[in-house]
Amino acid sequence: MSEANRSSLFWGALLVLVGLAFLLNNFNVIPGSVFSWWPLFVVGAGIVLLGRSVTRRRGGGLVGGTLLVGLGGFWLLQNLGRVDDRLFVPVLLIALGAGLLLRSLMRAE
Repeated sequence: MSEANRSSLFWGALLVLVGLAFLLNNFNVIPGSVFSWWPLFVVGAGIVLLGRSVTRRRGGGLVGGTLLVGLGGFWLLQNLGRVDDRLFVPVLLIALGAGLLLRSLMRAE
């Protein structure tokens, strides 16, 4: 099986599982306190994207990866009651800037 097929299989299965989790939450099968941890999937996807970009020595995924990690972290902290909506734009700008810095540093090597 090629890498593209494995990647499509993984992301397709992940989307089905996430959709099932949302559906079960809507029917109150999953307690709401468990479901508040969904941003960890966004953080995980960002870490995977960052890891692939670093190991392949390409800076293209660094910006997207940092955005996913930053936004996922923000949404997780928001679900846990640690931050409010006023911090969304600053977190977005910081994550975008960090991604651009990482990409330019990788190209400088």
